[in-house]
Amino acid sequence: MKAAVMRDVNLVKVEDVPEPEPGPGQIKVKISYCGICGSDMEILEGRFGLAKLAGKSPKDPAINGHEASGTIVALGSGLQQGYQVGQRVAMNFRATCGDCYYCRNKMELFCQKSFHATGAFAEYAIYKEGSIYVLPDDISMEQGALLEPVTVALHGIERAEIHPGYFVFISGAGPIGLLMLQLARLSGAARIMVSDPIEFKRQMAKDMGADVTVDPLKENLEKVSSKLTDGRGFDTVIEASGNLGAARQAFDLAGKGGTIVFTAIYPLEAELNIQPFFMFVKELTVRSSFVAPYSYPRSLNLLPKLDLKPIISDIIPLQDIEKAFDLHRKGKAVKILIKP
Repeated sequence: MKAAVMRDVNLVKVEDVPEPEPGPGQIKVKISYCGICGSDMEILEGRFGLAKLAGKSPKDPAINGHEASGTIVALGSGLQQGYQVGQRVAMNFRATCGDCYYCRNKMELFCQKSFHATGAFAEYAIYKEGSIYVLPDDISMEQGALLEPVTVALHGIERAEIHPGYFVFISGAGPIGLLMLQLARLSGAARIMVSDPIEFKRQMAKDMGADVTVDPLKENLEKVSSKLTDGRGFDTVIEASGNLGAARQAFDLAGKGGTIVFTAIYPLEAELNIQPFFMFVKELTVRSSFVAPYSYPRSLNLLPKLDLKPIISDIIPLQDIEKAFDLHRKGKAVKILIKP
């Protein structure tokens, strides 16, 4: 089969590799679409903190890609849920063990023995049965590929604990920021401000329900924030841009009793200076989110309720994946889907 194989930093080529076959409890999926995630860019450029902590070398050949949809083409033995060849599905790229301390203590996101699917920047991939979700008839394969990003956004929104009537600020109008904008509105947010330096992304945020959009490079966010919130600051601040300056400014934009949620990926070596005195004065709550525990069934239910089509800005053939990464790097796309 054809697959995009990463062999070094910034070196990925489409190659012929052996086609995987499902073992016991596994399902083989013909990939329809696989989205490029920000973490894929970090892996490609040798910056991904989790890979560094795990001691993985960029020179170890790897097939990446985890935001995928496809069609079941083969079933392993011992399956329990009645999946059938030909079903349209979206997939969780990891399956938890169910046995470790974290899995048995309501924290499956920290599973110590999770099984990772084979990479989806390929024609076929292998998943554990528990990672498969059948797509509704009214959801396209393209939209189905956004199931995993929706779970990430949903988990972040749950960490934010937005209540009806809250004032919410979102930094970053990438795929996660735009999804969290929609989910914040569904959660009852009364006013939402979105910040992004790229004009077309700000327009997308406006179209999806943002009350105010701002360019952080040209406008004074604190001044605009003060006007929108009657000088009180935001009840909830969501940092989804990955920009350290934006992360630091989150503490200034949050109002008294506010909650800050970091949902982006930052460099492993990065540090954030904060002033503990103002944490004390404001009684702030600071949270982060890491992957998406227990979110897939509910995210699947939400797919028909979300405006997903505009988020998919580009569909690029697998053989042109290098061009797709370059397009992502230049900030000229929102969500790029790779089509094997």
